[in-house]
Amino acid sequence: MFFTRLLPEWTLLEPVSVLFYLLTLAVGGGLAVLFFQRRSRQQASEIQNLHVELEHLRDANWELKESEERYRDLVANQGDIILRKDLEGRLTFVNQVFCDTFALRRDEALGAPFTPTLPDGETPRMLGTFTGLSLPPYRVRYDQRIMTIRGPRWFVWEDFAIRDDDGRLCEVQTVGRDISDRKETEEHLAQALEQAESANRAKSQFLATMSHEIRTPMNGVLGMIRFLLETELSPAQRSHARAVQRSAEALLTIINDILDFSKIESGKVDLCEEPFRITPLVEQVCELMAPHSFDKGIDIASYVAPYVPIKLMGDDARIRQILINLVGNAVKFTDEGGVFVTVDMDVKDQRLQICVEDTGIGLTEEECAAIFTEFAQAEQGHARRYEGTGLGLTITRRLARAMRGDVTVTSQKGVGSCFTLSLPLQVVEPAEVQQHRHLKGRTARLKITSPVTARAVRALLEDHGATVLLEEDANGTPHDLIVAETGCIARHEVTGDLDLFLLTAPGETLPDQQALPYQGYLVRPVRAASLAARLTQTGSAEDSHSRDGPSKDGLLNEDTGADISETTPPALQPGPDALNVLVAEDNELNATLTRMMVERAGHIPHMVESGLEALETMKDSEPGTYDLIFMDLHMPLMDGYEATREIRALEGLRGDLPIIALTANVMAEDKKSCQAAGMDDYLSKPVDPADLAAMLEKWRGRRSEAAA
Repeated sequence: MFFTRLLPEWTLLEPVSVLFYLLTLAVGGGLAVLFFQRRSRQQASEIQNLHVELEHLRDANWELKESEERYRDLVANQGDIILRKDLEGRLTFVNQVFCDTFALRRDEALGAPFTPTLPDGETPRMLGTFTGLSLPPYRVRYDQRIMTIRGPRWFVWEDFAIRDDDGRLCEVQTVGRDISDRKETEEHLAQALEQAESANRAKSQFLATMSHEIRTPMNGVLGMIRFLLETELSPAQRSHARAVQRSAEALLTIINDILDFSKIESGKVDLCEEPFRITPLVEQVCELMAPHSFDKGIDIASYVAPYVPIKLMGDDARIRQILINLVGNAVKFTDEGGVFVTVDMDVKDQRLQICVEDTGIGLTEEECAAIFTEFAQAEQGHARRYEGTGLGLTITRRLARAMRGDVTVTSQKGVGSCFTLSLPLQVVEPAEVQQHRHLKGRTARLKITSPVTARAVRALLEDHGATVLLEEDANGTPHDLIVAETGCIARHEVTGDLDLFLLTAPGETLPDQQALPYQGYLVRPVRAASLAARLTQTGSAEDSHSRDGPSKDGLLNEDTGADISETTPPALQPGPDALNVLVAEDNELNATLTRMMVERAGHIPHMVESGLEALETMKDSEPGTYDLIFMDLHMPLMDGYEATREIRALEGLRGDLPIIALTANVMAEDKKSCQAAGMDDYLSKPVDPADLAAMLEKWRGRRSEAAA
């Protein structure tokens, strides 16, 4: 139709123009077709992409719904309260636990503020504002007790910040966990702890009371026995008095064991590290145990290796206590042979080792494993045969471990035991190994029946450079020195230039020097310094005796090696340097003992019976009247603590007058209380006369230094 209308016009055109026109129409139509085809393909691709995106959205939506369902299941099954609040504090979400806890429906809770009721007196801790959640770590944790349908309950609450894409706070999620059971447990534990601490305080007070009530009469018993033994007694009376003394000392040992064990159990062991000399400490312990050892017919000796340092840093009192326990046990459980104490030192590791060997009953492996348990002895039968509490080794090991050391045992049943004390101790003064080889070039022959003493003497002689021959190995070998036990050598064996030194036990009779010429004697157990001094000196026999000289009748004191005096040693007459000592003691017997001890030391006692009387005496006297005060702690009217504080408060006397506590208490707190009250020193009951005399001398020396 179109072409029909145009035909008349075409007929008017030239043929070339018509052809161009038709060509133009054809090209335009083709281009249009190409355009529409391309457009169709683009739309198809876009539709395809939309289908893919739609599928992704469907997957994401499904995952989101699944995640939401998991979250809701988690929240629904969670035992904790979970809630959300907007910035106005209104609830936007609560879980079922919330509804069950506060008996609310969800529709009642949503949109309302969360303001739980608090029990009476409870301080609100929940956040009033959310400012703190705007800063890292974007969470706050606190405990709060609130009212629930089950009554007041403890919850631990944790608020978390929920932030939008720009990091701004938009909501707060809170999780609350019921911790009432935990709080109840904590309260029970706190109550139990308070009860335990209260019981511990009561135990400590009981120990202090027991210490005072028992040690006070023990002080009187032991003190009077000492003075009684210094009077003129018949042999039977002296024997009875010594039996009383040993029984009292045994009782005191048991008391000390029980009190020490209780202190250790309470964690109240106090250690004092000071420089001390190990050699005299070990020798003194052996000398202390010697009387009981010799009474049983067994020997005791000690040996300190030459490279052991002269001075060490440690608690010598506690080390002495350990050794007394170990050596005492060794003597107790040994009926034949003897006890030998050796001291060694690993200088590199600075570790001291003290071995106590015995030839006693020995132990099985099972007994070795159990011997350090409290109240344990090797066998139940021993509890009947051997006295003791069964606490000694327990105390010994715990004391050693408190000093970062230990006590171990090796033993063979029926052969003997070896207890080893190992302690890490700092060296203060090293040994002088090459300084004392005075016997170099000399040959010594030993005529000693006791293997223990022979072992000790041989080691000491070899340390000083001597060649030592045992009796069985002598075989006519030339020698210029003999060390022999009394009664083991005859006159004809001492010929020419031979030097003879005798070993004697306390109580033995020394031979007449005309019948048996000897250069000197040594009292067992032998001290290293005494042996060196006696065997290297050149004086007469009268100058070469050991630490204890012979008596006029040749007898030595059976306990100490000192002379037996049949008369009471007179008290020293007060000299120009004598101290005027004020003694405050309410116990009549202890007051008498203290007065006698002060007089025996050469000083002047002035007695009062209470702290109040001591205070009044000080108020009524001129400054300088008294040089020292011995103050008992527990007295009527006014105790020693208060009396000391009042005396220190007197003008012009603060710190000038030494006040020494006389205490039967052994707890560290008591010592601290003495210091806090203003006391300068203390003596523990039972008071040893030598300790009291040393205390007086100590403070007299300080007074002289101050005056100079």
